[in-house]
Amino acid sequence: MTSSLRASAAHVFVSDVNHPSLDDADKHHLSRVLRLRDKEIVSACDGFGQWRTCLYTKEELMPDSDIVSTPEPACQLTVAIVPVKGDRTESAVEKLVEAGIHHIIILSATDHGVVRWDARRASHHIERLERITRSSAMQSRRLWLPTLTGPVAFADVVARPGAVVAEPGGRAVHSDDRIMIIGPEGGFSAAEVAMASATVSLGDNILRADTAAIVGATLMVAHGAR
Repeated sequence: MTSSLRASAAHVFVSDVNHPSLDDADKHHLSRVLRLRDKEIVSACDGFGQWRTCLYTKEELMPDSDIVSTPEPACQLTVAIVPVKGDRTESAVEKLVEAGIHHIIILSATDHGVVRWDARRASHHIERLERITRSSAMQSRRLWLPTLTGPVAFADVVARPGAVVAEPGGRAVHSDDRIMIIGPEGGFSAAEVAMASATVSLGDNILRADTAAIVGATLMVAHGAR
């Protein structure tokens, strides 16, 4: 991360980095929540690697630098999670984005999963999780906006190249592991584990599902950076 990006008072996603403008939600966030003052520096990004610094003036963005293009990361990491009770799914998504995960998949019902969404609830929850993804990407100064998709069937995800299932007794995480699949509080069923090409261990302790997602993401990012 460059010093100018790190030092910006805020980071926002815009539809056109050539002519950056704030939507109503971002105007409210910058003026009422962050309480930015005129002439503070804001980094504006299109979510696809292009960004520039701007001067924040009267709730508008005035370009203050040339556009910088940052290539998409060669190592794309994905974490797939099962919805859990309360707000812990939202917390997991927020932390996965901050940790540097590129793609987040929300799994549909698994054999031992407790939370089950019908079509209406799924649409509502996915929209909220997409907003959290964007907000967390702004906070952590991401230049490529992570994707969030779902609900997706476990069988579809586990069959993808580089997919591994987090399971006690599994091997250590490898640098070629690209998709980490995290189960519900009750774990995956024997039939689901049997579908995996490999299982990986997240340590000896029993973890909540959202904690497991963050631990798995951290291990993947650490190995992927080597």
